[in-house]
Amino acid sequence: MRSRPRRTARRWSPGAALVSLGNEIDKLAANIALGRDAAGVHYRSDSMRGLFVGEQQALGLLRDYSRTYNERFDGFIVRKFNGEKVKIASGQVRPL
Repeated sequence: MRSRPRRTARRWSPGAALVSLGNEIDKLAANIALGRDAAGVHYRSDSMRGLFVGEQQALGLLRDYSRTYNERFDGFIVRKFNGEKVKIASGQVRPL
C-alpha cells in the first residue's frame, strides 16, 4: 500500500516574513550568539555586544570594498541591527 506524500510546503501569506539575505545573516548571527550562551561559553551581554562589534567590522569591510570598484557602482544598502538603513558607497557609510 502506497502512502500519500506529506505536504510540507507552506503557502505564502502577506503576513509571513520574507526570506532575504539580510534576514538570513541576522538569523545566523543570532543563532551563533545564543548557542554560545546556552553552551556556557559567554554571557548574553557579551554575545549582544559581539553582534554589534561584528556589524561594525562588516560595515568597514563593505566600505573598503566600495572603494575598489572601477565601474559605476551605486553602493550597498544594508539594515543595521538597530533598524537603521545605511548606504555604503565610495568609501563612506551614510544613513538613509
